[in-house]
Amino acid sequence: MKKEKRLNEAVFSVTKSDIEKINSYSLKPLSEEEVFVFSVILCDNEIDRDFERFSVESLKALKELFKGVTGIFDHSMRAENQTARIFDTELITDKERTTSAGEPYTYLKAHCYMLRNEKNKSLIAEIEAGIKREVSVSCSVKRAVCSVCKAENSSCSHRPGTQVEGRLCHRILYDAVDAYEWSFVAVPAQKGARVTKQFGKTEESKRGEKSVTDILKKLGEQKGETVLDAFETAQLKSYIATLERAAADGE
Repeated sequence: MKKEKRLNEAVFSVTKSDIEKINSYSLKPLSEEEVFVFSVILCDNEIDRDFERFSVESLKALKELFKGVTGIFDHSMRAENQTARIFDTELITDKERTTSAGEPYTYLKAHCYMLRNEKNKSLIAEIEAGIKREVSVSCSVKRAVCSVCKAENSSCSHRPGTQVEGRLCHRILYDAVDAYEWSFVAVPAQKGARVTKQFGKTEESKRGEKSVTDILKKLGEQKGETVLDAFETAQLKSYIATLERAAADGE
């Protein structure tokens, strides 16, 4: 499932402390003049358009997991698509703002760097101009808990987005176990937060899950035989099982 979040406080001055952290990831020492530094909000605890939200506990875990993670384009895993890297993160709580679930608004901010070279010149200009604003993250959590009955990983008949006894049903994401990458994307899918996240049902699901929309799109685009990997197959089976339960309940 994919959600996006725009760049926040896009560009800031490079400090000595920043350079020290950046150089912990580089093979050769970099100077302030060689790097472009900016910040992004990766994820938060607000209910999004997919009717999911991160628990604050998961955000705390992701704060450490996202340090050093690379930035790419549109989740394409090709090495040449690597454009930036996170060198520091911070978890911020806005006590004056309350989420729709009644919690203090909490978000994870990442500080990122890229090289100031000819290849990145156009991208840096687009970031500074506010054209490249949306980013998408891919991470893994072990549990997606129903807000109504506390059942895990879609094992109940409650459908996210529906009203149950006057409450909005949604999934709460717990136990973050891995952070894969973050990407520049074109179209945001999440209200306010605009973050893309993926989650797997077990710690062994190292790649996370693709959204059903992505899988159906893949099936529609391919001509002839289409091969799904184990994670895509499991996600599609889970989706079908959810539809079957809804059909059995007359929904």
